[in-house]
Amino acid sequence: MSRTIVVLSKFVGTISLGLLTGVSYTISTTTLPPLLALPTAQPAHTTFQHLRALTHRHQLILTTLSTSTLLLAYILSPPRGRHPYLLWATLAIGAGYGRDIWAGVVEKVKGKNGGKGKDEASGSDSSDEEWEVEGSVGSLNGEVVREGMEKWRGKMMGRTAVWGIGWLVTVVGLWGDKGVMRW
Repeated sequence: MSRTIVVLSKFVGTISLGLLTGVSYTISTTTLPPLLALPTAQPAHTTFQHLRALTHRHQLILTTLSTSTLLLAYILSPPRGRHPYLLWATLAIGAGYGRDIWAGVVEKVKGKNGGKGKDEASGSDSSDEEWEVEGSVGSLNGEVVREGMEKWRGKMMGRTAVWGIGWLVTVVGLWGDKGVMRW
């Protein structure tokens, strides 16, 4: 029973990490460029906000699924089957969010030590709040919306690279496991 759960967990973790990488890659290379070509700022901003919300939800689900299954496979494996590639892949999944985590830590440290407000404590690369456009709906600046999309696209490309390396690690690890799976 445990062996079946371990094998299934490794498989599900690898597939979900591959899907996570694919979602990030598709968003940054296929979905955002047409949004950048929209003629006015209002539809671009509205579509971008919707895209960000959907992307965040899907990435959160796939991140949770891949992290939990890879860690479960590591924990349930016998000592001989506890390969470090499972931990490295999980670390890569978390590293995809490293910039967001780091910005949150910096914000909390500056908020406690410096007594600064939230606006002063958050840097320009802190979180998804940086992509918000100030002002009313009718006064959207197209350059600001475009700049926010370009920054977010760079963030997605970075995540694609990190998660792609993690996915490659799991594929190579599974390939190496085929001889060990006879425990």
